[in-house]
Amino acid sequence: MVISYQEFKPSEVLCPYIENYFMLVFQGDNNEESPLQRCLPLGMAQIIIHTYQQDCLGYFNNEWQRMPDALFVGIYKDVVTWKTYGYSVCFGITLKPESLMHLFKVPAAALFNNYTDISSFLNKRINDLAEQMYGINDTAKLIGISEEFLLNRLKSVKAERSYVDEASKIIRHVKGNISIDSLCKKLYISERQLQRSFKDMMGTSPKTYTRIIRFRNAYQQIKQANGEKISWTDISYDFGYSDQAHFIRDFKEFSGTVPSLIIQDNCQFYQLGIGNCN
Repeated sequence: MVISYQEFKPSEVLCPYIENYFMLVFQGDNNEESPLQRCLPLGMAQIIIHTYQQDCLGYFNNEWQRMPDALFVGIYKDVVTWKTYGYSVCFGITLKPESLMHLFKVPAAALFNNYTDISSFLNKRINDLAEQMYGINDTAKLIGISEEFLLNRLKSVKAERSYVDEASKIIRHVKGNISIDSLCKKLYISERQLQRSFKDMMGTSPKTYTRIIRFRNAYQQIKQANGEKISWTDISYDFGYSDQAHFIRDFKEFSGTVPSLIIQDNCQFYQLGIGNCN
């Protein structure tokens, strides 16, 4: 089975809300099973459409379950393992988690470490988005449909910002290498205020979110090394881990495996998760 994965930048006006679009295509014989796919925690929310409505199974609660053709995915702290069959097209919209409230009036906390069928999460309009995408494997068309839908949502967005928004952006900008005390000082708020509001809006603590983002950036650096020799000590230092053992322990918690195996398995760990927009 041939698997291809690409990421695409959104239009400039959507950059504050959308990180990227992605296209994941499986080209296999009828009923050929894909290698197991492992989606890692990258600190983002996603809308995912299986445009050919091919059977796609996720491993949850110790059993394989059929996933919806169109789903809304929250911020994850665990690895999600899934597989598909034959020819399958997976198109995704990666959203900055704080933008869920702006674009859809729903906090990211509603879906922390979880997903739902798109039809049960929002109104008919987002079902229309999925319906327009079914049967399409042309990336430009899928992006065009997404842009039109999101730009229409943007018309109702008010220019309101909160310190949870600001905290999320700072955490991503510094690649998770910041203490909660330093974050509170930058925002001029108490730790108690930040903890409570962040949990209410994002579904997790600012500390856990910084750990996820730090893992994500370490993962990106490993993937971008593209087979070149990697110094685990240097990566530990670059991303603010106390030592190499701390880095490997955190990495294993969020990926389910050790860093060296990530390098060897491009069929399972395909995501880049690179922020195309600041």
